[in-house]
Amino acid sequence: MGSGTDHAAEALLITGPCGAGKSTVGFACLDLLRAGAVQAAMVDAELVYLSTAPPDDPHNEAIAEQGLAAVYRVYRDAGIRRLLLPRVLLYPRHLELVARAVPDARLTTVWLDVSEDVLLQRLEGRETGDSVGWHLDRARAVNASGMRELTDLQLNGERAPEQVAADLLARVHWLPGG
Repeated sequence: MGSGTDHAAEALLITGPCGAGKSTVGFACLDLLRAGAVQAAMVDAELVYLSTAPPDDPHNEAIAEQGLAAVYRVYRDAGIRRLLLPRVLLYPRHLELVARAVPDARLTTVWLDVSEDVLLQRLEGRETGDSVGWHLDRARAVNASGMRELTDLQLNGERAPEQVAADLLARVHWLPGG
């Protein structure tokens, strides 16, 4: 996704439906990178929530972009060249938002494939009440969005997070000797 060949950093955007394991795989990647003495950071867009939104930006996309851009600059200026970005991509503009926020990073997108049965099991394990149905509906919308076809890699997200992370990091050559 990134443009040109001279990049200040590399970013892995880990995406897929709600319950696919995006954040969990991101944390597993951090563990493997730490073990390999590879400096990296993770910014989990799914953990950024605001109580209100302006009428012209009901999903707070503008502030999300500004926040990611600000955090990215801090990490980049500190010498961190590898960034993990777990987040849902529902529309092409979400991918464009990330690309604008990390303009000098080589951006690689990875989709986690997970069956609806596994998604439901995971969602029931982490959500409560009406939230399970809301997240399952959103997962279905994400799966139907066509965003999978816009990603660079597609991985089986039903494996153990450590296996998915090892596979992902090997494919992008982020580990020593990789």
